[in-house]
Amino acid sequence: MTQKELITIGIPVLNEEDNIPELISRLTIIVDELSDLGLRIEILVNNNASTDASANLLDKWSDSDDRVKVNHIPFLISFQASILELLRASHGDAFILLQSDLQDPPETIKTFTEFWLLGDKVIAGVITERDEGRFTSLIRKLFYLMLKMFADGNIIIGFQDFYLIDRSVVNSLKNLAHDGLFLRGHISSRFGSVRKVAYSRQSRKRGITKFSFPAKYSLALDGLLLFGTRFVRSVSTISFIMFSVGIIGTFCTLVLFLTGFMPSLGSITLGIMLFTLLSLLGVATGLILEFLIRIYRFLIFSTNHK
Repeated sequence: MTQKELITIGIPVLNEEDNIPELISRLTIIVDELSDLGLRIEILVNNNASTDASANLLDKWSDSDDRVKVNHIPFLISFQASILELLRASHGDAFILLQSDLQDPPETIKTFTEFWLLGDKVIAGVITERDEGRFTSLIRKLFYLMLKMFADGNIIIGFQDFYLIDRSVVNSLKNLAHDGLFLRGHISSRFGSVRKVAYSRQSRKRGITKFSFPAKYSLALDGLLLFGTRFVRSVSTISFIMFSVGIIGTFCTLVLFLTGFMPSLGSITLGIMLFTLLSLLGVATGLILEFLIRIYRFLIFSTNHK
């Protein structure tokens, strides 16, 4: 191990005054243990326009520990955008993302670091158990099942925004644009093998979640648009097969009518023609969506931070 090995722990915060004291207490123990191993640590905190006492608590933490640096963002940005800003501000040879609500155990950071020191570039926290309602759990599982089925790359079910990534990965991610971010998709699908660390996600003990349904919907849509191209291709392929069947059915119906085996072109013919038109619409929709997704991907992946 050399002195150059610096680890950045990035923490986005939005109105977490109830959790910050315990976060500081638990994380300080972990950071001291990592320091004892010869690692240097920096803790970067984004205060994302909090309106409670979070700013004051974070400033006191920073004043008492020179490893802590707080960035007060004056306007509200998305959670993914806040993570991106932490990546851009980090100096570490590795970057660890930790959420401030303490649902992800800070103690797992030690395990992340051990795997990184052994050579792993991406270490992902993967949930094996979580305390949540049945409906929420069902929706989450369906989303990840769809994403895994239709994604072009590797999508890890249960992978949350709790991970360690090497500086080489940070350098690639930090140039992404704020729009259309689904960082977990990038991390799990673009950088080779991923070391998975299983853990149990705790229910929120204090405060309220800041991740509203619109925010979840937006993140899910970004995930499907950026990494779920096979879904659109599946729609196009099925629609094309249906269209081909419709064309053959229409041709056979006309032959039977012209040869006298079918007395009239009745409701069956109308149904076949409607089936063919709908399948043609599906083919056209799939092609248009694939074209738009490619434009969307190009804009997102090619936009560099100026």
